[in-house]
Order: sequence, then C-alpha cells, then structure tokens
Amino acid sequence: MQAFSGIRVLDVTRVLAGPYASYQLALLGADVIKIEPVKKGESTRWRSEGDAKLGDIGMSPSFLTQGANKSSLTLNLDSKEGQEIFLRLAATADVIVENLRAGSMEKRNIGYEQVCKVKPDIIYCSMTGYGQTGPKSRYPAYDSVIQAAAGFMSITGTPESGPLKSGPPVVDYAMGMSGAYAISAALFQRFRNGTGQHIDISMLDSCMALMSSILTAYMNTGNPPGLRGNEAPSRSPASTTFETADGLLAIAINEQHQFVNLLESIGLADMLLDERFKDAASRRSHTQILRDAIQEALMGNTASNWEPVINGAGVPAAKVLSIPEVMKTAQVIDREFFGKIAQEESGLDRDLQLPKAAFQFRNNGPALRSPPPRIGADTQSILEYLGYIPDEIESLRKSGIV
Repeated sequence: MQAFSGIRVLDVTRVLAGPYASYQLALLGADVIKIEPVKKGESTRWRSEGDAKLGDIGMSPSFLTQGANKSSLTLNLDSKEGQEIFLRLAATADVIVENLRAGSMEKRNIGYEQVCKVKPDIIYCSMTGYGQTGPKSRYPAYDSVIQAAAGFMSITGTPESGPLKSGPPVVDYAMGMSGAYAISAALFQRFRNGTGQHIDISMLDSCMALMSSILTAYMNTGNPPGLRGNEAPSRSPASTTFETADGLLAIAINEQHQFVNLLESIGLADMLLDERFKDAASRRSHTQILRDAIQEALMGNTASNWEPVINGAGVPAAKVLSIPEVMKTAQVIDREFFGKIAQEESGLDRDLQLPKAAFQFRNNGPALRSPPPRIGADTQSILEYLGYIPDEIESLRKSGIV
C-alpha cells in the first residue's frame, strides 16, 4: 500500500505549482480529483510548447507533467448548483488544494470556513502569489514576476547581463513541493489529534526559501550579495565554470583539502607551494591568477575526461550539459526519474515519458498508475458516486453545470 492510498484530494488548481503539489500526492497513491472549468478545462492544457499537436488536443507538456494519476471532473464553480456539488464532494475528501486568487474560493462559498461546515477535519491548502495576508495578497503572479519581487533575479546573472530569471520555473516547482510537504505534515497532524488545517503557501515565501542562506547572510550582516553569475556562494576562486577542449566544466570547492586535490589532479601541484594560494583568504586576493592557471590546465583535455578524474579526487565537478545530453546520461537513466505510459494506455499517438517524484522508496514509492485524463473524463462516475441519477446528470450537463 502506498503512503496516501485512501486519501482523497480535490484539486482546484491550474498552471504549474498547484497541480504539481497534488501530483506529488497522486504519485504516492492519493485519489486526486481534478476539478476543471466546463468544456474548456484547465487553460494550461492548450499551450503549444514544442509540439502544437499535443496542445491542440488539450495535452500540452505542462499539463502532462503533473496530470497523471488523476481523474477529471468538470464543474462550474460560479454557479450555485456547482458549489453544492463541490461541497457534497468535499464532505468525502481529506484534502483540498486550490490556487485561485486570495478570496476567490470564499466568494464562491467554498472557502475553508464553508467547507469546514461539511468536513470539519479537512486539510485545505491555499496557494497564491503573495499569501492570504499583506498588501499584495490579491495581486496576480507568475513565476518570473515572483523571481523579480523576491530578489531572486538580483543575484542571477552577471554585471554584463544584468539581472536574469532562472531558466526553469523553479519557484512554481519549489512551491509545489512545499505544498505537498505541508499537506503531508497536516495529514500527520490530523492523524495524531483529529484536527483539520488551513495551509497558506505563497510563491513569494517559496522563492525566499530557495535563498535562505543568502537572505540570512544579508539580515545578519547588512551586506547585499549582488549578481553572482556562475560564482559559488563561498566566493571560492576555484568555484566557477571553466572552458575545456569540448565545453564548459563546473567545479565547486569549499574545503582546503578539495583545493589541494583539485590542483594535484589537474597537474598543478607545484602551485600548492606558492604563498599566494596557501589558504582561502590568500586565494581570494589572487583570484584571476589562480583561475588563469586552472583554465590553462583544463584546456588540455575535454570536460568529459576531466569529470571522472576530478570527481575521483573528491572534488565536485560536472560538464555543463544540454537537456538532450542529460537525458542520455547513464546516471539519469539508472535513476528512472521518468516513467512510461504506453501509447495504447495514453490514448495519444505516442508513448508518454512523464517525471515522477524527486525521491525513491524501497517499497511502494512514487509510481505512475494512469495517464493524464481528458477533460471531464470522470464526471459521470463521480456524480454517480455522489448519488446523482442519470436524468439529474443529463440535466446538469445541459445547463452547463458539469
């Protein structure tokens, strides 16, 4: 039995962060019911992201990424009848995850307080850009905007490039992981004392959590970090990216023994006798001289060849890879981060390769059980489970409620 087998989750989310949070629970066995707008479904379904064909049928890569192991119920939450159905379903649920703007669920009479009347021990997770409180609580937000608002961009990039956002939507996925963690903790708390919980998660807080040590340094020293480029937080002169005969090699060093091992492994052992490089403080005063020497040594071989040599000496190093290169590496293949749903099960024109969780269990861990659902694929069966008869369901369809 998986960790969340028997746990029912109502997923009233869209885009990336919210759906990713519920997907983590679904990977561990939760019964996740995705509630989507009638007919059009979640807007993310229709994105053209490298393959317009997938977007045209409501199965964009963004939707596929966190849509597996879920069922789909279409429901007009702006209608009184839709709200009644939601509350009827909420009475059978353990968790509700929503990422509408602050106050939107309450306006529809399906907020935390309203749900508590039918399910007192509900775990209700609200995910927003800036949180449920504060002057920006009702502001809309996307990942890139939060990277700006949280100061994340101010330390990403170089003096030449200026502030940059990160390539992937790291805030969305950090928020999704935080959401899954918070829900797990709240479920454990309920197991111990029987009480429900209203969880308030913001993208802003999630982004700041990614910068915890940097923010701690500023709050306790008053020194802002500035743009860092490929520099390590430690400012170690040997921690950056270097050119090699076949591309860039990233090296990270924080300890004296790592520095010694690096120079010995790349043929620069003689430099260890130089007083300018005897310790971290001395090296920082002669950063460029040291980097020039390391750069010259590394150009004598390829990053692919240097990587095992330097790691073998106990120093973290990796060739800077493209996404296609990463997907072919033995390490990624061995870890089986991606699971497969066969074409005949997916209902598409291809097998689906979908990401799982960022961890593994020895037994009953994260697993793909079913493909991402078509819009409203489970509406009929869910309504029947709630006690609606066929004539009632047909009437709800005709009136645009489901």
